[in-house]
Order: sequence, then structure tokens, then C-alpha cells
Amino acid sequence: MSVKGNQNAKKLKTKATKDKVYKSYCAWIATGKSKGSWRYSDRTGLRLTSRSMETYIKNTEDFPPEHKRQAEAASLEIWEKYGLDMMLGKIEKCQPALFQMFMRNKFGWDKKELNDKDTANLIVKAYHYAIEKDNDRKKKVKTIEVKPINSQSV
Repeated sequence: MSVKGNQNAKKLKTKATKDKVYKSYCAWIATGKSKGSWRYSDRTGLRLTSRSMETYIKNTEDFPPEHKRQAEAASLEIWEKYGLDMMLGKIEKCQPALFQMFMRNKFGWDKKELNDKDTANLIVKAYHYAIEKDNDRKKKVKTIEVKPINSQSV
């Protein structure tokens, strides 16, 4: 067990090294490749993977998140161009289902982040669906009225 704040295992110690490695990481992402396949090594024996880099980004202020966001935007732009080229017939023998699966996995393409209101609505819909199914079986089910919560009154 190491003492809290121990820096012995820290690989990126100088500003120059941090800048060089972060630039490499963002450049990799900007080419459209997945961050998970990035790795870094140099002549000094320094070796990092995306998992280590993400930890550095999350836990220190030495890596401006704007650079990574710019790289991610460039990556998305590349893959959107592939999608448009497929739709316009510029890519022969394309596989739209594979492209869709890739976009879903890489960018969360068709995933919607649910807020509390959406989650509550889904719960209510599931509850009403269950009631309807029970009613189909001629069971008596007590129903409740659900009113939206006014977010300003909380």
C-alpha cells in the first residue's frame, strides 16, 4: 500500500512529456480511430494506453479537455462523411448495418440520455402497460393518476 499522494508510479512527470503524449492521443482520435486502440511508447521506455491517458485527463488539470473535444469532433466528422458517401452511393458494396452498428458503438449514435422526466414517463408507461395486460385477463386493478411535477416548484 502506498502513501496517499505517492507519485512514484506516475509516468508523465514533465510538462513537455505531458504535452507530447496528449498531442499524440488527440491526433489519434482526430483520425477517426477509437481511443481504445491508442498506445504510446518512446525510446525512454515510457508506455501508455488510452486507459492511463483517460485517468490522467480525469484527475489532473494538465490536459485541457477542449483539445480532446476537438479531436472527437474531427473523428465524428470523418465517420459522418463515410455515412453520407454511403447514402449517396459513392461507396460500392457498402454495409449500412455494419456502419450503423459501428456508429452506435463508437458515438452512442441513437442512444438518448434520459432525464428524470423521461425516466418517470417510462415507468408510468410500463405501469399502465401492466395494468392493461391484467385488465385483459379480467382482473380488477387499481389505477392512479400521475401528474407531471413542476420543476420550478421543487
